[in-house]
Amino acid sequence: MRYIADLHIHSMYSRATSKASHIPGLAAWAAIKGIQVLGTGDFTHPAWFAHLQEHLEEAEPGLYRLRQDVRPVDLGRILPVGVQPPDTSQIRFVLTAEISLIYKRGGRVRKVHNVIFAPDFASVRRLNSRLAGIGNLEADGRPILGLDSRDLLEIVLETVPDGVLVPAHIWTPWFSLFGSKSGFDDIEECFGDLTPHVFALETGLSSDPDMNRRISGLDRYTLISNSDCHSPQKLGREANLFDTGFSYPEMMAAIRRPQDESGKQVFAATIEFYPEEGKYHCDGHRKCGVCLEPAQSVEHGGICPVCGRPLTIGVLYRVMELADRPEAVYPPGSPAVHSLIPLPEILSELLGTGPATKRVMTAYAGLINRFGSEFDILLQLPIGDIADHGSPMLAEAIDRVRKGRVIRQPGFDGQFGVIKVFSPEERDRLAGQLQLFGVSPARPRKKKESRPPAFPEKALTQKDRAEPAATANPEQEAAIHSPGRRIIVTAGPGTGKTYTLVQRVIHQLRAEPNTAHTVITFTNKAADEVRERILVAVGSGADVRVATFHGYCLHWLRQYRPQLQVAGPGLRRLVLRRLFPDLSITRLRQRATRIGVLLGHRSSPRPAWFASYMEYLEDNHLVDIDGVVPAMLELLGDATIRDQIVRHTGHLLVDEFQDCNEAQYLLVRELASECPVFVIGDPDQAIYGFRGADPCWFFRFIDELAPEKYHLFRNYRSGETIVRAAARVIANNRRSSTGQPVVCHRKAEGRIYHHQADNESAEARFVVGRIQDLLGGTSHRVIDGLQHNQLFVDSEEKGFEAGLGDIAVLYRTGRQAEVLATACGEASIPVQVVDLVPYYSKGDLRILYHWILLAADRADSGQLLDLLRREEGVGSRTLAGLEGTLPCSGPIPAGDLADLIASGVEPGADRRLSSFLSLARRMRDLWNQGDPEPFLSELIDRYKLDRQEPEMVRFFQLAATFGQDLDGFARHLQDYSTSPVYDPGAEAVTLMTLHAAKGLEFPVVFLVGVEEDLLPMGRRQPAGQDCGESADAGDEMTHLEEERRLFYVGMTRSSRLLFLSHCRTRMVHGKRCLCTRSRFIDEIGPAALHEITHTAPRTRRKKRSSRQLRLF
Repeated sequence: MRYIADLHIHSMYSRATSKASHIPGLAAWAAIKGIQVLGTGDFTHPAWFAHLQEHLEEAEPGLYRLRQDVRPVDLGRILPVGVQPPDTSQIRFVLTAEISLIYKRGGRVRKVHNVIFAPDFASVRRLNSRLAGIGNLEADGRPILGLDSRDLLEIVLETVPDGVLVPAHIWTPWFSLFGSKSGFDDIEECFGDLTPHVFALETGLSSDPDMNRRISGLDRYTLISNSDCHSPQKLGREANLFDTGFSYPEMMAAIRRPQDESGKQVFAATIEFYPEEGKYHCDGHRKCGVCLEPAQSVEHGGICPVCGRPLTIGVLYRVMELADRPEAVYPPGSPAVHSLIPLPEILSELLGTGPATKRVMTAYAGLINRFGSEFDILLQLPIGDIADHGSPMLAEAIDRVRKGRVIRQPGFDGQFGVIKVFSPEERDRLAGQLQLFGVSPARPRKKKESRPPAFPEKALTQKDRAEPAATANPEQEAAIHSPGRRIIVTAGPGTGKTYTLVQRVIHQLRAEPNTAHTVITFTNKAADEVRERILVAVGSGADVRVATFHGYCLHWLRQYRPQLQVAGPGLRRLVLRRLFPDLSITRLRQRATRIGVLLGHRSSPRPAWFASYMEYLEDNHLVDIDGVVPAMLELLGDATIRDQIVRHTGHLLVDEFQDCNEAQYLLVRELASECPVFVIGDPDQAIYGFRGADPCWFFRFIDELAPEKYHLFRNYRSGETIVRAAARVIANNRRSSTGQPVVCHRKAEGRIYHHQADNESAEARFVVGRIQDLLGGTSHRVIDGLQHNQLFVDSEEKGFEAGLGDIAVLYRTGRQAEVLATACGEASIPVQVVDLVPYYSKGDLRILYHWILLAADRADSGQLLDLLRREEGVGSRTLAGLEGTLPCSGPIPAGDLADLIASGVEPGADRRLSSFLSLARRMRDLWNQGDPEPFLSELIDRYKLDRQEPEMVRFFQLAATFGQDLDGFARHLQDYSTSPVYDPGAEAVTLMTLHAAKGLEFPVVFLVGVEEDLLPMGRRQPAGQDCGESADAGDEMTHLEEERRLFYVGMTRSSRLLFLSHCRTRMVHGKRCLCTRSRFIDEIGPAALHEITHTAPRTRRKKRSSRQLRLF
């Protein structure tokens, strides 16, 4: 059977991909293109893997088809207008993923992409389970792992017996096997002893078989070609033509041996881009307009004649560098080669307009409807038929493409080349012959003369650019390269704080490669991001540790106290209950909160009960979660230990320094006495006062340590209007950032809209209406309504169509989320709700989380008690007995559970707990089976939970990522239990608190509830203060200034559009109250605000469905 296969593509979960890159959309476009087999791409991403399992079923061995019971997708929004919906029943998928590897080998950083093929879902689960323990698979459809290519191949061979690894686009300069920037000179150097298991190579868009066959070392490898496309319209730019059985084993066998034992050519041909069209074919500098052939590059010594920096060496140069033959020599049985131009590009040239324009797509649809698929037209259809039923000029164009008679303008340094069929003179002469289904060539428009990049051409200046410079600006450069031992950098919003921090680390690693470097962040998520950026630049062998304050301190504490365990909030309450049994629940909670404040502020007076608490922890080898940093300070008092810690800490760099509390500041100051220290942050974004943080420590660092001071003030994120408005607001604080105010460095203006709603429900409908405007409509009914809504009439917004993930709705408290989520659900707008704590530690998911910890021997007594409280018949007396006997140190072994419970309850009471103990044994057995599905399903049935609830779906997807590595899953959940869990790849509007939004950015931000007593929040009793204790005099102004900083953070999350809304009335503690708009809106000033006075029409309330809105 002859069929065409495109085996390397990407899903909607990869960066910079089309939102139509889902299974139905890909299948539809494959049918239009004439492709019978597609790689799925991205099977390592948990949400995409769930999508694959939901939409596909096995048809032939290792090949999957669309399931017929899946709800159909409206293809009218995906396919060209007028094209007849194709039959996708014959389209097959094979499971594939691309993985980006960055590592150090032979003293150099290597960056290599590889494509993995797997025969079934079970194999993918095993592989994903291994890879999830190495890196973050949720961050991107094509994950970045700090793993050697040889080690990845070994993992594939161990977990996927019939799996195949193919090095991807092997000549791409930066990320490939032979890449000039970070690749190897031969395959054996890359894969070592496992090289015999590699039998195929992907040529990539910038090379073709002719170029590769000049290297004799590649003779034993089959060359395959794929599109590596990021949108369905680009499928088949390169592809493979097989003439073999329709199954995974037979297709892989054809790749391994293109000619079978009988002499039949089972791998018939590859379909190629013209290599000159690839964006890395020649050498050059895009920004300098310099494009050079290899011989010219040699003449210039590989240096750009315009800017004096090294050229980006292209594929042609690199091939010539490794070639050992003057001409291509094809091994016997090599597939044939067909070089083609995509049909839309041919039509674009003929019609004189862009390939994605309505004119071209109309002609394209007409040709597909009349002749069949695109590949049929380009490869099979007789030229005479095209001339008779299409156009003589189109027939001539396709004839020339088939014969290779084309005009080539090569690509270079990331800029695609251009392949033409006709010269301008020929096109002018033949233009009258072209009529395609009523479409005529566009009338030539008068425009500035354009010419291909020549040698040399003036470079663009920074002034011409809308985006941040690829290199550091002067302020960043000064901070990065300063030789100072104590440096503080004030970095305003959108000024490149993380970039500057990472570049400082990279600079220091290169300057002092044998010195340790330690980077401290405030969340595990931030640590992951910084660690990944450093890994990309220098590889995995560098001596650099990235951790949170807690992670850094706990590492050293356990070096000298291996038995030390951390008492989290649950254990803290349990210890207090044991020490002070007569206190009320309210007083116990107040003391539990107060402990965190006291530990963060060492200078605060210590009440007597606090000393009893700390003594108990010491006797039981425990440290309070907020006492980890103070304990580290005490450890540094030992001179011998201090010397070891200082030596292994080396250069200390601290991110988000404005969020330090007193203990964290004292730790940094203590280390700064011997370690070089670089801290960076923004006092205007200090918003964690409720955790004990205070921006005063930022300024105290300046006063006490006299560091070098740098200020980053160029905002590359937000439009001019937003930047200026935010600056006016924050200027009302008594002490804001030192140095020059933040200024806009983008050409975009940005917009701020203001709306007053009648109440919180009307406010939610307003938000939903504007989201639908921005999305261009979410249903036919909404689209009809948009024809009468001319909200965006200025040039800034006209034509702007946002995606779901581009939009965030921010609010002061989590209680505001429900009405917003409900309104979005009624409008069928998917959302993800994000808070300061992860979604799985709240509500129903908290049950699953605690059971997972218990089964993995990771649960403490507080988490066990949380599960026991849910048991029928277990009352306060039984719980009190258990609270007095359960261990307060270390996790509870599941095997000891029965004995521990029996020892803590009265005789006979343990019978009421027999159901729980029976469930615990059952859960332990399921856990040991290593499959998360039955484990979680058992709990969902037991507690009657809603499996279709969006966050439950999300949790199942995360569990599937870890496959049989359930211990790794439990460890992951516990490691991230104190951080917000935000999925940047989710196709959903983000609802989140202002605190959780810190560090993120969105094109569109809605800031709701901007009212007095909500934003700013009314002042409350100091955190954790006991009833009856004398309250601090308190500084109302200090509280107001933190609220203003919180509003400032919210404003500066937006890059393009900012909506501010508030209500006339709002329900407060069960009563409807009148509201006053926030003073912060008045501080912006009316000139910057665009008033929206009308409200969205009331939507008919839907009957609540038992099936909740799916997240993805």
